Amino acid sequence: MRITNKLNFTNSVSTSMGGQSALYKISQQLASGLKIQNSYEDASTYIDNTRLEYELKTLEQVKQATSSAKELTENSMKALQDMVKLLEDFKVKVTQAASDSNSQTSREAIAKELQRIKESILQLANTSVNGQYLFAGSQVANKPFDSNGNYYGDKNNINVVTGSGTESPYNIPGWDLFFKADGDYKKQITTNISFKDNRYTETDKDKQEYLNGDSAWKQLIGQNYVKDGKLDPYKDFEDKDQKLDFPPSTLYVQGTKPDGTSFKSAVLVKPDDKIEDVLEQIGALYGNTPNNKVVEVSINNSGQIQITDLKQGNNKLDFHAVAYTPQMDTTDQYRAMEQFVKDNDLNMDDVTNEVMKAAIQNGDITNPKTPVEIELTGKDGTKQKFSFSLAQTDFIKSNMTDSTNQPANGADYDNVYFEKDGNTVYGNVSQVIKGSNAYATDSTKLSEVMAGDSLNGTTLNLKVNSKGGNSYDVTIDLGNSTVKFKNAAGQDISFPIMHTDPTTGNSGVVTPSDEITYGQINNIIGMFASDKVPTQSIDATNNKIDATGYDNIQQLIKDSQATVDVSMDYKGRISVTDKLSSGTNIGISLSDSQSGHFPQPPYSETAQIQSGPNFSFSANNALTIDEPNVDLIKDLDTMIDAVLSGNMRADGNSADPRNTGMQGALERLDHLADHVSKLNTTMGAYHNIIDGVNTRVSFLSVNVQSIKTNVIDVDYGEAMMNLMQTQLAYQASLKASTTISQLSLLNYM
Repeated sequence: MRITNKLNFTNSVSTSMGGQSALYKISQQLASGLKIQNSYEDASTYIDNTRLEYELKTLEQVKQATSSAKELTENSMKALQDMVKLLEDFKVKVTQAASDSNSQTSREAIAKELQRIKESILQLANTSVNGQYLFAGSQVANKPFDSNGNYYGDKNNINVVTGSGTESPYNIPGWDLFFKADGDYKKQITTNISFKDNRYTETDKDKQEYLNGDSAWKQLIGQNYVKDGKLDPYKDFEDKDQKLDFPPSTLYVQGTKPDGTSFKSAVLVKPDDKIEDVLEQIGALYGNTPNNKVVEVSINNSGQIQITDLKQGNNKLDFHAVAYTPQMDTTDQYRAMEQFVKDNDLNMDDVTNEVMKAAIQNGDITNPKTPVEIELTGKDGTKQKFSFSLAQTDFIKSNMTDSTNQPANGADYDNVYFEKDGNTVYGNVSQVIKGSNAYATDSTKLSEVMAGDSLNGTTLNLKVNSKGGNSYDVTIDLGNSTVKFKNAAGQDISFPIMHTDPTTGNSGVVTPSDEITYGQINNIIGMFASDKVPTQSIDATNNKIDATGYDNIQQLIKDSQATVDVSMDYKGRISVTDKLSSGTNIGISLSDSQSGHFPQPPYSETAQIQSGPNFSFSANNALTIDEPNVDLIKDLDTMIDAVLSGNMRADGNSADPRNTGMQGALERLDHLADHVSKLNTTMGAYHNIIDGVNTRVSFLSVNVQSIKTNVIDVDYGEAMMNLMQTQLAYQASLKASTTISQLSLLNYM
């Protein structure tokens, strides 16, 4: 091989440039602190560095988000803790008000303090931080509660990202705070009439003690066996030789069992039966057996019956009862009747049954015939007539109006008009879905709520006093999906309950009975409440409604909604609002046609049980002391009213007979405080999770940064050694190139 000057030059240049490049690369590493400057220098290092950089950015975002969320949870916990403290203060004040030493003036002063506490709770519920409301759900920009406790947020949680594909909630929606049910609480209801020893008249009020479980039923009836009130409290009731033989009472009970099924029953209660025995019979109607109880039935210290559902989370329990007892005008007449029965070996059970046969027409207990005359036959065939009235023993009273526009009495259950509040009338019975205990909405089917197994044969009686002052008596036949009423001229008008035909979009289809929704019933109510009703019948052919009939109904519904809003409220109650008035003259009564109808006499000591009505929309029913569902602000308002009225317990004879009084308030307050405390615990759990994520992310950031440093950062010691070695090599290559360039054959010639 021949070494030429050109080859030497080329090698020198190549060696020089390679050395310069190596020196430049090391210099760049020392200047930047990075192993590479461009992706092409080392693809593996570049990819690892990019991935770690992304992880660092993600961790930084998570850290920032969790820090912000942690701040909100801390503020929420503080608000909830303050709320619990305010509820405790509220309870102290109610306890103070419950003292007999308080005058009306002092109770009014306490009520004002309670009002301020309630307002403070509302202020806490409207707490905002940095322009975000803590308890508005996901609608953080909107104030969640108004001064009446109505909620305008939503039920949604807000979540913070805690990692790849993971997130954690960090708020409590206002719905959960003020309304969400507690599944670990039981429903407890009470009557509002106190059972007293009625053997004593009003002139001996100090002897009218409250009855207890050991008291005899005849003590409750007392002087009501006769109208003149001249029975001797001891001789006629207790004396072994002289006491009278009184007729049994007929007890009518109806309500809803814990499983959501309704019942009604009639039974004879003997005069010497203990109240405890009557309570056991009531418990049996709900499903109690000697080996298994589903409800607890007791009588409290004020002589009122209380029933507790023994299964937590249930919200369907309901109760109503009334008793009728044969009553004669005078004590002398009674003694004569009693002697005739005794002399002729007759039975007082037969006397009661004969009276009830004559008094109760078609099983309707709400309007008994009184007085009545019965005929008893002696042993010798002689007949004697006796006249009786009915003494009514109420268990529950209210200020409601029955469906005949008369003040409701203790016999009226759900044949009553809706309650009224300003421009709104509403049913007081929540529609609860079977199995879930959730409240019904407009889209809920009636079949999901009904107490029975089928809607066949079920008819609703709708009575409406409209906006325009008209009265309608409407029959809603759910089994046949038909609505019927008489117009002002007395003509029968009917139309089907229908929905849009999906195949045409402009005609109707009759809705099957088990598919009818509360929204459809509400539309019907709205039509009559606003006087937007058909002027002639609309018929269906083969379950189809033509476009003309369909358009007619749809337009009437649309027109009605312009002036009247009918919908299910937040507690699953039918609510009718007059949009164009601050008050309203609208009146609504909606009841099952079977309401108030009982088995026909004769009755016995063994209860005759029948299925009750499928539906109850508004009722003169037992009062709720406590239940799984809460309504915090409305509950506090009710308690304040109890303090103002001075009611210790529910009182059917007070101005507000459906208020459970201060004793009921104290029990409910324990639930409300526990409800908020549990939410505070939940928020604490959210806080701990977020705080743990925040701490963990900080450590992870350090670790990832350390790994990233090992991947991309240059080792300065190693780089300096490489620099020195490269410099020496470069200098040597330069020296060698210089030396070689000086070599020539001429030097050897």
